[in-house]
Amino acid sequence: MEGIVSGQIQLPKGIIENIFQYRFKEFLKRMGKPFSGKPLFERLYQALSENDPYFNNEFQQFIIEEISNGRNREIHICNFSIESLRILGSYHAVQSSLAAKKLPFENFNSLLDPNTEPDQMVYLNIQKGESNKVNQISMAFTKETVIEIETEEGMTKEKSIISYVWIDIFPNRNYLQIKFRPYTNNYIVNFEKTRRDFDHYWKFLKDTFGIVYTNMSESKSTLYNIFKVLTEKAEAPYSKKVNDIMSEIETKVKEIAQSVRLSDYKWPVDIPVRVARLFERALILSDITNYKAYDSEKIGIVDRIDFSDQSGAKVNALSGDEGIEVADIFFDTRETLDELKQLNKLWVRWFLPNPIVSDQESESEEEIKQVETRLEVFDNRVVMQFLNMHSVPKEVQDYVLSLFRKFEEGEIS
Repeated sequence: MEGIVSGQIQLPKGIIENIFQYRFKEFLKRMGKPFSGKPLFERLYQALSENDPYFNNEFQQFIIEEISNGRNREIHICNFSIESLRILGSYHAVQSSLAAKKLPFENFNSLLDPNTEPDQMVYLNIQKGESNKVNQISMAFTKETVIEIETEEGMTKEKSIISYVWIDIFPNRNYLQIKFRPYTNNYIVNFEKTRRDFDHYWKFLKDTFGIVYTNMSESKSTLYNIFKVLTEKAEAPYSKKVNDIMSEIETKVKEIAQSVRLSDYKWPVDIPVRVARLFERALILSDITNYKAYDSEKIGIVDRIDFSDQSGAKVNALSGDEGIEVADIFFDTRETLDELKQLNKLWVRWFLPNPIVSDQESESEEEIKQVETRLEVFDNRVVMQFLNMHSVPKEVQDYVLSLFRKFEEGEIS
C-alpha cells in the first residue's frame, strides 16, 4: 500500500485517505506540538522523530480511534444468542477459531504498516476479563473501495481508495457492531454496496466464531420507544397548554355536536381528543424552532419517521415543512403506530451534553451539538447512519450508540 513519506516516516495511503488533515492538526495541538508554519506531515514527522514514548503511544491510540470511528459512520448492529458464548466467551476458544481460519490470533496493530494489502486483517484486540473470559473483541480489515468524489468543477467521479471495516464484539452484552465508510451520499446506491459488504462480514463472523444471530425485528419496538420518549418530551409544554383547557374543548365540542344532532361525539372518532391534538399540533408548528431546539432536559428530537400500516396509510415526515395540512394523516397513522408500537425507520437528532467544538470553521458549535442520525431495522441488523458529518469522532459515536443500547435494553423507556 503506497503512502506519504516524510523523512523516515511513511503513512499508509489508507490512513491518509480516511483521516482528515484537520484531525491530525487537532491531535498535534492537543499534544502541545507545533502544528503550523510548515507542511502538516512534516510537523507530524518532527514530533514522531523525537521518540517520545508517551507521544508515540498517544499517536497509535489516535489512529485507532480515528479508523474505528471517523469516516466509518455507518454502523450495523447485530444481537446474538447466549449459545454464541460457547466460543465468544472463552479467550482460548476465540484464539483457536481465528487460527483455524489462518488469521492472526494474538493482539496486534499494523494500521501504520505501509505494506498492508486489501482484505487484510490489520488490527486485533481481544480484551480478557477474569477466568480468561472475553470482554470485547475488536478487529479491522482493509478494503479496496470505489467512492464518489466531487471535482473542482463540481462534477462527480469515482475514485478507488483503501477503507477500513471495523468490528466490535461484546460477548457480555450479546451484540456486535460492524462499521463501514459510506460509498456515497446517495442512499440507494450506498445501501446496495454496503449490504454486500455487511453480508460478507456477517457470514465471516458466523463461520469463524459460530455466532447464532437473533432476529432484529424486535428492534422495531426500540425505534418506537425512541420516538415515543423523545416526542413526548418535546411535546410536553404544548400538551400541558392544551390539557389545561381540555374541559373547555369538551364543552364546546358537546355543544356543536348537539347542534348538528350528533349523538356520540366520541365514537367512531373521539372529537375532543382530535381537536386537542390539532391545537397541540398548531402550537408546535407555530413554534417549530423552539420545539426542535436544544434543551438540557432533552436527549434528542425526532426529525422524521417512515411508517406504513396494513391499510397503506403512510407518513414520512414530522417536520413543519409541510404545514398543518399533514396533521390528519399524521394523527391517523400515529394512532395505529401507538397500537402496533413498532417503527421501521427513524430519523433522530441527538443532543450532546457537552458540545464538541472543532477548530475547523465549517463545523460550528451548533452543528456539533446536534447529531443527525438515520435508524432502520432489518431482519438481521439495525443500521445507524450519521448524517451531514464527514467525520464522526469517537466520543460522539460512543455517546449516541450508548443511548441506543439503553433504549434497546430497556434502561430508557
